Amino acid sequence: MTDYRKTAVRTDQSLRRKGGIVVLRQVVTGPYDPGLGTAPSTTTDYEGTGVKINYEAENIDGTLIQAGDQKLLLSPLQRNGAPMPAPTTADLVLFGGASYTVKAVETTAPVDVAVLHTLQLRGI
Repeated sequence: MTDYRKTAVRTDQSLRRKGGIVVLRQVVTGPYDPGLGTAPSTTTDYEGTGVKINYEAENIDGTLIQAGDQKLLLSPLQRNGAPMPAPTTADLVLFGGASYTVKAVETTAPVDVAVLHTLQLRGI
């Protein structure tokens, strides 16, 4: 039986050799607080490793994938070795001094162990 935790570590090592530091920023909005008149939110940054790739011209349809969108191969592990939380389309990605919204997420996770996150990014 394959130990997919080892596969996740190998993926992380490969991305560290070829990629750069990526920050996955997750903002969680809590319940509405009448005393504050708003719903407070908490921002948490997770530092990981990723490789950004341009989409090929034939994949850009102008609707789902637009010119300028980028594909990010994101490690399943944070820089400290802890598992990377599952990215969502509500997250932001900081990479190379730029901020991106997450338009789509595909996680490769045999037997519920993430071995790679593939994100579609759009600059803001």
